[in-house]
Amino acid sequence: MTVARVMVGTTENVADQARLAVLISDYEMAREDERTHIATMAAMIGVAVGLATALVAVVSQACPLVDLPLGEAEPTDCVNVKPLLLAAAPLPTLAALAFMQMIGITATLRSYYMRAIETELQRHAPGRLQELPGIPPASYIGIMSDLVSLRRGRLGYRLLSLLLYICVVLVYGGLALYVALLVPWPYRVGMIFFYGLFAVLFSVEVFATTVAGKSMFLKMVEKYADHPDRRLIPRQRRESRTGRRLWSYLLVPRPQDWIKWIIVPVVFGLLLAAGVAQPDRPPLLTAVLLWFVLEWLVYPARYQWNDIVGLADDVAHPAAAGRLRLPGRTKQELRRSVAWSWSVLLVRVALAFGLGAWLGQTVAVAWFTAAVFGIALLYEFLRGRPAAARAEVTTPVVVALWVMIGLGYVLRVAVACRLLGFALDDVRVWLVAVPFGAFGIMFVTMTWALEATSFCRPAGPELQYAPLLRQKPHIAALLPYLGRPVAEGRHDAAHATCGVDKMLEDRGRLVTPWNLAAVAALLPAGPLSLLMATGGTALPLTDPRLGWTCLILSAGAAGLLLARRTARRSPVDGATKPAFVPATAWRAVVVAVVAILLAGAMYRFDLRPLFGVVPWLVFAGFYTGFRTQSYRDLQYGLKNAITALGMALAKAGDLLLVVLVGRRTAHLLRDGRPGVDPVVPDGPEAGEPAATGRGTGDEPPERG
Repeated sequence: MTVARVMVGTTENVADQARLAVLISDYEMAREDERTHIATMAAMIGVAVGLATALVAVVSQACPLVDLPLGEAEPTDCVNVKPLLLAAAPLPTLAALAFMQMIGITATLRSYYMRAIETELQRHAPGRLQELPGIPPASYIGIMSDLVSLRRGRLGYRLLSLLLYICVVLVYGGLALYVALLVPWPYRVGMIFFYGLFAVLFSVEVFATTVAGKSMFLKMVEKYADHPDRRLIPRQRRESRTGRRLWSYLLVPRPQDWIKWIIVPVVFGLLLAAGVAQPDRPPLLTAVLLWFVLEWLVYPARYQWNDIVGLADDVAHPAAAGRLRLPGRTKQELRRSVAWSWSVLLVRVALAFGLGAWLGQTVAVAWFTAAVFGIALLYEFLRGRPAAARAEVTTPVVVALWVMIGLGYVLRVAVACRLLGFALDDVRVWLVAVPFGAFGIMFVTMTWALEATSFCRPAGPELQYAPLLRQKPHIAALLPYLGRPVAEGRHDAAHATCGVDKMLEDRGRLVTPWNLAAVAALLPAGPLSLLMATGGTALPLTDPRLGWTCLILSAGAAGLLLARRTARRSPVDGATKPAFVPATAWRAVVVAVVAILLAGAMYRFDLRPLFGVVPWLVFAGFYTGFRTQSYRDLQYGLKNAITALGMALAKAGDLLLVVLVGRRTAHLLRDGRPGVDPVVPDGPEAGEPAATGRGTGDEPPERG
């Protein structure tokens, strides 16, 4: 027992000595970092002062770029400077201030950490310093904190720190404001917005570093403690609930809706190219910026609001990781995501109106902002109505929701026509807007039908959906139109398996919301086709060309709707096996045949078939392609498209490299070793080994 007690004591002493060595080393490194921090801050103060001096020299010699007050003459000894350069002149100084603040944040964390180390060291060195009675060893940072802390430090030091902050704000803020007064008002608005945001962020970070430094340090410690796995390369990176980061969501809330981004430029470009609109000078810059306002500011803000309202449903969705909605796992993360989303939503709306004012299109921006959020309000109101006793039953509220989703597409087309100079009462606007609105209903109802299948699992001939789907009656009511019996199941949404199946590939029911919407898009596409083929001339209803066009499109629509998988029997190896022709193949044949017939008819009518077949190819092509998708394909459609594009570009690059430098050199440059050229057989038949002195290597060598 004595030996054991001695051994244990020795082991504990070794462990204490090792712990003490680690603490001393850690403390020394932190003190070294503190000395480096002081030297860096001293150098950066000199840099900031130098940059401010240079900024004053540049600004004081620049000519004012705004109209001077009446009676005041423009100085003759000034230098003409571009307004963009003047507006960007304060940026280097702000970068220096931002760098100093970043160093200050690390200094705050280091200070609290060193105080914790000092407390540990005092346990290993009990007693007091002989030269400083009452003071334990390793108390330097603690004593210094009682002086420099802005929460409980010396009053004079805190007043000096406050004076320093006020001087920084007045000097650099005053310089930025003075520069803003020299430039025209569009640059002035941009400077006030950008530098104002920087000032707010800088002030918040200064407060978090100084007065709220202890809270920041405790939060960082808690965050570190919640992640005990600290490998340099973790085995599995922890992702959010939706598989994306918050900054990614705030930048692009709905990446799956990329198809909607191209509606305005496609309609604008096609009508302009077809000659339907002939403005004297196409307002391309204005059109591009207004499209940016609509698709990257207003509509994303609307999507953010929709995701905030539907956060509870998105959290419980079985395909939440692929939907890429508002991220977050814990209550704290979800609260932070909602707060940031609301902030960015308001910033987007403010930016939209700011750009509208800069372009002189404030009324237009206000008009379609009100339209987008007006439709959103009505949509959310209808979604909030109580569901029927059975979620899969089609009710008037559900039908109203299906019809309303086409209004967003009508709005986008109206914006494109407005950019071309059309008045809203122009009949040509509605010849374009009506088929695109029906196309939107077709597109979204098929998307919702596939989303509904992600809650389902097959149970014999019927589809059973999880009870969670009752919270979404507008998509649950689409399940019966797939052509299979539907019933509510008792399974959890996580056990649904139909989301990977192509549930729309077969015909299903003939009368479905997406089929009716497809007919409503394809039949009005006849007048739209002739509008583009004639270069903007709206034909009367009695024109025979309109009749022939509508007849061909009606036959094509019927062929698309009636296409179904067919079976034919063909002999294979003497046996008879079923061979299926999928419905997708029949639809592709219908699209091609109708396009040829339509182009031939328009050529016969002395019209321009190239533009006349575009509406049919767009609407019918999307209808055909969409029915080959599963819900999982839709979720990763943009990613798969980018991957396919990258592979195609890589293959094209390899082919070009082979053409330029030859196959073997291309292999050498790409793989690090030359390729093997094919050997043309000379003498023996192809596939036989060539005769050599050593044989083929398969036979034993012959002896003397």
